[in-house]
Amino acid sequence: MLPLVLLSVLVLILLIAVLAVAMRGSKRFSWAEFYLKAKEAGMGLSESRQLREAALLAGIRDPTNILWSPRDMDKAIAVLASTLKRDGRDRSREGVLLMDRAYSLRKGIEFEQPRFKYGIRSSRQIGAGQRLRVLVHGVGVFGSTVIDNNPRYTVISYPIGGRLPKDWVWKGKKVSVYFWRREDAGYVFDSYVIDDLRIRSIPVLQVSHSEALLRTQKRKSVRARSKIPAYLYLLKRIEGAYEKPERAPGLRALVQDLSEDGAAVAIGGKAVPGLQVKLQFGLDERSIVMSGTVRSVDFNAESNRSVLHVEAVTPSPRMRNAIRSFVYNIREDDAVPQGGQ
Repeated sequence: MLPLVLLSVLVLILLIAVLAVAMRGSKRFSWAEFYLKAKEAGMGLSESRQLREAALLAGIRDPTNILWSPRDMDKAIAVLASTLKRDGRDRSREGVLLMDRAYSLRKGIEFEQPRFKYGIRSSRQIGAGQRLRVLVHGVGVFGSTVIDNNPRYTVISYPIGGRLPKDWVWKGKKVSVYFWRREDAGYVFDSYVIDDLRIRSIPVLQVSHSEALLRTQKRKSVRARSKIPAYLYLLKRIEGAYEKPERAPGLRALVQDLSEDGAAVAIGGKAVPGLQVKLQFGLDERSIVMSGTVRSVDFNAESNRSVLHVEAVTPSPRMRNAIRSFVYNIREDDAVPQGGQ
């Protein structure tokens, strides 16, 4: 009996696959795949149809293109947001959840792009300007920056951060190197210092290459660079206050990059990880309030400034949609429906 049931299930799956291919024709995706993909993002049939109609109104000949083209998806989202605003549904629970699910689908498409999916495998692929954390076991963790990368070794700035033992020599030391590659993930690899020297009177290290990069902490959301003035507040606890706006000005800050799950924020002075903070700033005409925990700090002694890397408490759908519209550069007011087919 059991083998017969399994055979029936396999036949049904095969029929669905054949139907999807038949419906696809010469297109990259079929309508069946379109609705299934939308369903994965939490969309019901009615919401899927609204997104499809928005794609047609945006002038996209084949609306299934939005399943693989971030640019086409952005056009459809812009028209969808504009339509909801025109109909007075943009602030309704239904409208907010529809946009939330459309953005969830948009994020999934973004992370299917090669730069997110595959990353890098060799230290030779690290770009100049990349910030590093250099760990020496039993000594400490130091900050550094990639100055140059050539086929033989990587040139990094002289590591700074902690106290070094007396008569310390970097040459020959084994190190572990950590870095976060923008719009990608975190990486770690083991290396050793080939030489400790000066280039044009600037102290640098030459470190060996590695073909065994470990890719960790893959990015969970898309970030956008920014220069947004903000106020920062210290919190005793996040619970019950994470989206409640403050009336009094806080510490002046600058949001340097932003995503739905966090931000990099520059402030004057020195800060430490573990702080619970609230950020308050404006995006277009929207007031944004985010709260979270400072996970790491980059301190520049010369400028006496710190960059706080804040992991945010999950924002409400309304707040999250406003942040996503900035990240993906969605401008619903500029969306002009072009008419469908």
